[in-house]
Amino acid sequence: MNCNLNVNGFLFPIAIMKIISIIPLLILAPGFESLHCYLFAKSGHGLAPSAMIIYGQLCATFSLLVAGIYEIHRKNFPLVDQTLSGKVLQVSSMSAFHLAPQYALLGLAEALVIPSCSVITFRFAPSQIRGISMNFLTLFNAAGCFIGAIMVEVAFLASEGDWYPGLLVFGHLERFFFFLSSMMLLNTLGFWRICRRYVDLDRDTEQASRGGLLEEKLLLHERSLKFYESIFEWSSHFSPMETSV
Repeated sequence: MNCNLNVNGFLFPIAIMKIISIIPLLILAPGFESLHCYLFAKSGHGLAPSAMIIYGQLCATFSLLVAGIYEIHRKNFPLVDQTLSGKVLQVSSMSAFHLAPQYALLGLAEALVIPSCSVITFRFAPSQIRGISMNFLTLFNAAGCFIGAIMVEVAFLASEGDWYPGLLVFGHLERFFFFLSSMMLLNTLGFWRICRRYVDLDRDTEQASRGGLLEEKLLLHERSLKFYESIFEWSSHFSPMETSV
């Protein structure tokens, strides 16, 4: 982190930004679950997991975009000395809390994506291997961290240290953020095209059962109308006196 952690004489730890990204996950994940239960009780179906993943990926895209914008903004601040772990480092005088929006968006993305991925994995997997499938989901989450590290190394080598400099005072780190944002947007569009094929069988089964009950009621109503119509046509051959008798 190349920002000033000293606020009014109090030196915040570097992990303060990580805490800011965790808070939305801790608060919003139960909130989204409560909203899902409310919608399920109200309309019979809750939030679509695929839509939640798309919204989460869009939040991650905006997080990287905001990070690139603030990186450009950071270069307008002069450097100051800051002591961390007994070492004096030169960092930007911009307050570290300017980075809070991008970390908050990242936490919101995690609150939207992680539970939805778990729900889809649990629904798609057969009951015999659901435990194994959830472990594979955790494995792929870890693999994503390694892929991110590989992307950083590739960006460093391809740009000769310009996109991911060793010292953030030099180079253009914002280009790397904008590159990741564009890649995330393409990933979101690709997932959106694929997820349209996803069909929630539970919702379709429930709607089909409701539709069956509705059709049954309409058929019963139609039979009643036909019954009364046949009575009316049959009684039309008699005189009013005979009908009364």
